[in-house]
Amino acid sequence: MTPRERITDGARRLLDALTPGRIIVAAVALRLLFGLLWMLFVNVPPENVPVEGDTWEQAGADGYLQIARTLLISGEYAFAPGAPPVHNRPPLQVGLLLLFGAWWPGHWYIVWMLGSALLSLSMLVALRALARQMQLDDRGQRLVLLLAGFHPYMIFISKTTTFINAAAMLLVLAVLFVYRIRQRPVRSALAAGFTMGAGALTHGTFLLLPLLAAPYVLSLRALGWRRRITAAVLVIAATLVVVAPWTLRNVRTFDSVIPVVTGNGYHYWKGEAVYFGGDYPMARVYETATGRKFEEKYYGAVDPEADAVLWTLAKADMRAHPGRIPLRLLIGTWTFFAPTDGGPRKMLVSAVLNIPLVLLLLTLIWRRRRSLTREQIALAALLLYIVEAFAFFVSWGSYFTMLLPIALLLFVSLLKKNHETAKTQKRHAKVL
Repeated sequence: MTPRERITDGARRLLDALTPGRIIVAAVALRLLFGLLWMLFVNVPPENVPVEGDTWEQAGADGYLQIARTLLISGEYAFAPGAPPVHNRPPLQVGLLLLFGAWWPGHWYIVWMLGSALLSLSMLVALRALARQMQLDDRGQRLVLLLAGFHPYMIFISKTTTFINAAAMLLVLAVLFVYRIRQRPVRSALAAGFTMGAGALTHGTFLLLPLLAAPYVLSLRALGWRRRITAAVLVIAATLVVVAPWTLRNVRTFDSVIPVVTGNGYHYWKGEAVYFGGDYPMARVYETATGRKFEEKYYGAVDPEADAVLWTLAKADMRAHPGRIPLRLLIGTWTFFAPTDGGPRKMLVSAVLNIPLVLLLLTLIWRRRRSLTREQIALAALLLYIVEAFAFFVSWGSYFTMLLPIALLLFVSLLKKNHETAKTQKRHAKVL
């Protein structure tokens, strides 16, 4: 046995000795331990502080916690009691914080660690179910759980109060339900739509997932045309049912149709600075066009009309400079996997962890291009859509973590198929 074969055999024995349940429990426990240690000894930036008094604005990230606390204090969906209503933070993450911590303003972060751990637990359980749905064997399922459960960024991001953990879990669930439409068309289509609707209430990219799922559903030849069309329509309808109350709230509050959130204009101009250099131009662009002062809070315009003005100007800018759009997507794709918001160190660490995975995925997809399954093609399309959606506006922060479970699952499924193909070819060579 060669050294490579001995290493491979040892790795297989180690995988076989682990059970999925133990992997999941260990991964969740590690997240809890990391969150506790970070809270006690690091806390940089200082987010784990009371959501009250002088530290009101510092607590948590992106204003979700402040909205949850304001709802408890005054019933307003705002960043503070008496402040303007919020239009750029959808409600699902706010709801989670209402359950896990906002009611204990001095020590909310202790409760949130538990809530975040439950999200991680749900995501890993759903990921295992999705791996089984994609017909990965026991060893493949364990490998997926190990990679997602102990990925450094998945552990690091578990402490955050942004939408990313909820979005990662809901994305896995949505794909799982879509893939189960083959077995239970109506029930799974409704579950997929409800999950996508809940996902849209974390981030607007989920809103188009029913349209992305439709080609997959319509390609399921095991179902008759009527059942396929019915399932595709049910996914769309169920998504809209979940999102509709929030959209209605936006219409009544702002006298404007805002399906989920605003922010297109703000983030387009922010991307101009992130991608092409210079200071953030949002305030200057708005004030030059309107002569009015631009107000922003937690990475967004305070007034949705201000963002609408910025988006109108952004569309004019795109028409005037169409050649910048492909360049914008190219730079945005790079910064999605190697974000610059945390400085050179974060960019380097992110690139080291993410770029090899991207290159391996592209290589395996190319090698398997003639034998990709319907499910693998759908996962690749999903990844491409979300990456480019962020890249077009601004790839900022650690948004790539919401895709990591799906990306790692696709990687393992391609790797297993590639390994099986190599073994088959080796056997044929011996026979000849």
